[in-house]
Amino acid sequence: MLHSYDLEFSDSQELGTTVEGGRSSTALLIDDEIVRYGMEWRADGQAAILKFAPEIEQRFEADTRVARSRELRLTMFFGAAFYLLTSITDFIFVPDLVVAAHVMKALNLPLLLIPILFASKLSARAREIVVVAIAILAITSLATIAAMSSAPLAPFAFMTATLALIYANTTFPLPFKYAVVCSAACCGTMALEIYFHRGMGSALSQMLLFQTVIGGTFSLITSYRIERSTRLNYLLSSREGLRLQMLAADREMLTALSNTDALTGLVNRRHFDRESVAALSSPANAGKDVALLFIDVDHFKRYNDHYGHHAGDGCLRAVASAISEALRDTDTMAARYGGEEFAILLLDVTHAQAQSIADRVCRSVSALSLQHLNRKDSVEYVTISVGVARGVVGGCLTVDNLIESADSALYAAKRGGRNRVQFNLAEAA
Repeated sequence: MLHSYDLEFSDSQELGTTVEGGRSSTALLIDDEIVRYGMEWRADGQAAILKFAPEIEQRFEADTRVARSRELRLTMFFGAAFYLLTSITDFIFVPDLVVAAHVMKALNLPLLLIPILFASKLSARAREIVVVAIAILAITSLATIAAMSSAPLAPFAFMTATLALIYANTTFPLPFKYAVVCSAACCGTMALEIYFHRGMGSALSQMLLFQTVIGGTFSLITSYRIERSTRLNYLLSSREGLRLQMLAADREMLTALSNTDALTGLVNRRHFDRESVAALSSPANAGKDVALLFIDVDHFKRYNDHYGHHAGDGCLRAVASAISEALRDTDTMAARYGGEEFAILLLDVTHAQAQSIADRVCRSVSALSLQHLNRKDSVEYVTISVGVARGVVGGCLTVDNLIESADSALYAAKRGGRNRVQFNLAEAA
């Protein structure tokens, strides 16, 4: 059976053009971003800005949201484990504050669980703000424990906080702008606590300050490179995805063009023949009744001679539209078979159903009341004649058999006065 298209051809073409234009616009934006992200650092800083054009930024967040939430849950889980494992080093570096350190970490632990439990439910901005706030809290709490202790090895506990900062910037990883905020807050806090720590020599304090700043700086560079690489890879994969979508859309449009009659928007003869052969040769249709409606516009040559070929084209379009309207509630569609001829294949229909559909098609065209004053009979509007052939799928039944039988019925309808439906009384073999 010939299945109908979801849209008329002209509507499909218009919709396809709109969608294609949207894809092309997005592709151009992506290309611009790829060029920018592929640059080295420029004097105006354009290549360094880790942000897309608004439309691409929205797509980026939507496409990476699930993966980012999953990544945060995993890295926050390991981060929380690291945070708790620092309790072991407290016995070595700050033995005088072991209990206080354990209490502080226990109080902070529920906060560390927020990204693990709710990362997927928060907006992108809220999610990253929560993560950076928790990272700052966890890192500065480690530094504060070291600053409050008077134990001889307490200064070395600052390195635990530095490691936590490096973890936040490189393993979460925090987006670069949030990593800058985290590094500034943590390094600033740690610098003050190191500077004012009592009992720490100047050489040791300078070494710790140096290591803290270097650790924060290097981890920031890594954070920048990770985000830049992530964004560039997203652009490249998106461009490839859009390219494949556009190729698929082009193939679909070409297929529609090759299967569609340009004048009427109905399927063409080649597509009709291919689909008809497939329907009659399918084992699933074996034993089903089949009917072929062959349709011809009455006195169409005289219409062309009287009104001109341009008006004749309009007449064919109007007839095609009327036939399609008559078939709207059926699972089939007419094809323009050639010239002023149309064909309809009906599968799994009774004689009465085929009669009803053929009559409805005939009445639908007559209802147009399209003026035709050059006919040889008394009718003054455009009409059609319909020849119907019936058969049973299987055996020696072929499309050619049906066409020959329907054509004979059509000529009988013409001889009988036109504007009528004629069945071929002999079933197609």
